[in-house]
Amino acid sequence: MGRHWYSGKALLLHLAVVTVVSSCLLAGWWQVNRARSGNMLSYGYAIEWPVFAVVAGIFWWQLIHGRPDDAPAPPAPDTPPEPRRRREEENPQLRAYNDDLSALAAKGRPKTWRNPKGLP
Repeated sequence: MGRHWYSGKALLLHLAVVTVVSSCLLAGWWQVNRARSGNMLSYGYAIEWPVFAVVAGIFWWQLIHGRPDDAPAPPAPDTPPEPRRRREEENPQLRAYNDDLSALAAKGRPKTWRNPKGLP
């Protein structure tokens, strides 16, 4: 096991998965007992809860092992991206909005809900 298995976040993750898996298995056992007493719907739940425990275990495994650092990079797309539209071809409303955003960026003041156009 690597050292990353003993980090603070990893220990919390281990504790969480043990709690979730044991709770799901306990709930499944409870549903089995309810099904034996005549509750027909509990047969479905008796299967569902252990499936949740397995899914939690799979998520835990993937989070702990992560993506290997030496994984190959995804291949580049075959088609080049579309060229950007020239400023003259933009929708006039979009152009006005972009002009407002450029003016805000030039002032250095952030756009906020109270002051949507950066006015004093």
